[in-house]
Amino acid sequence: MQRSLLTMLAAAVCAAGGIAQDQVLVLRGGEVRTAARQDYPDGTVVLHRGKIVAVGGPEVTFPKGARVIDCKGKVVTPGLIDAGATFGVRPNDRNEQGDEVTPQMSILDVVHPDDEGFARARESGVTAVRLIPGNRNVIGGLGAVLKTRGGTVAEMLVSDRVGLRVAMGSEPSAGNRAIRGGVPLGLFVRRPTTRMGVVWEVRRAFSAAQKYREARTEAKDTPPDPALEVLVQVLEGDLVVHTTARAEQDIRTALRLASEFGYRTVLDEATEAYRCIDALTAAKATCLLGAPSAEQVTGGGAGDGARPRWHTAALLAQAGVPFAIQTGTNLGSRSLVHEAMFAVRFGLGPDTALRAITIAPATILGVADRLGSLAPGKDADVVVWSGDPFDPTTVPELVLVGGEEATP
Repeated sequence: MQRSLLTMLAAAVCAAGGIAQDQVLVLRGGEVRTAARQDYPDGTVVLHRGKIVAVGGPEVTFPKGARVIDCKGKVVTPGLIDAGATFGVRPNDRNEQGDEVTPQMSILDVVHPDDEGFARARESGVTAVRLIPGNRNVIGGLGAVLKTRGGTVAEMLVSDRVGLRVAMGSEPSAGNRAIRGGVPLGLFVRRPTTRMGVVWEVRRAFSAAQKYREARTEAKDTPPDPALEVLVQVLEGDLVVHTTARAEQDIRTALRLASEFGYRTVLDEATEAYRCIDALTAAKATCLLGAPSAEQVTGGGAGDGARPRWHTAALLAQAGVPFAIQTGTNLGSRSLVHEAMFAVRFGLGPDTALRAITIAPATILGVADRLGSLAPGKDADVVVWSGDPFDPTTVPELVLVGGEEATP
């Protein structure tokens, strides 16, 4: 397969009279960690027109005149994917609180491509991120996956409608109490004000979606409802719910709601996942873990009274629960590779840690056909590290997004 692709590539270069030779980039001689089935201690990665053409050992051939970068002594990996970035959107634009249930809202409408967070992410080897509405609404809206390089949202976009934000816990009700605080006693205080109210809002929304779907089936002239249309897509399995649930009770509630209405959910943050491994395994659930090191440093600052543990990622891996590591909403989080490094320090295998910030989030977010591993046909999102990515002294020396140098 590789030789066939390279033959076509060489023919394209010749046909272009040599002009296309500058588009062929070869990373050679480094340790190639593909985040796929096979790694190469003396590897070669061939890139052309924004795609990976070939991956293998020193025997891989490439067209004469290609640009070759000597990566001896370095490590080559896929670009990292942060499944829980919070930059790129102004804080006041993250939550549309005109209603508690706003599934029709899209994060794409408020992304700022020139936000400095994208450049900082690239500096640390992150080439793609998931952005999603905030947690102030019970149902906040639709997320998206974007590259960390591009002049417009359209240039950066990998996939829209990636996950519907649903929030458990205290955040959706935190802003609904009286201005001076205290117990809400009046009828003019906005609902919900408790966890019970939050769960009821979810039940009411999906119950309404079930009735809407039935009415739409029976009567073709049923007026369209944009919000309910999104919830129907969830019920029909075309859209995954990303449920923020940190404390054990919220994780178990999120799983119970998903079972009750028959939809698929990914547990976002999932600080106390170590307490629910039985339920996670039984439900075949998937987790996007919050920043491991940040949750330790802040002493439970993950929110909702959730108590973090150093070995959560390792325990999930041991139990076979699929998960990815993200920087998440914790203000104390460090770069994505440092969060994975922390998990390695506390028992997670390095190979699993690399997958947790590359192919695992790509799979969870439904973009593994393009991102997350070094394989022919995938986007040329690649990082060349000065050494082992999980060594604290290592830095990204070259970051490629779509085959173009994106290192600031």
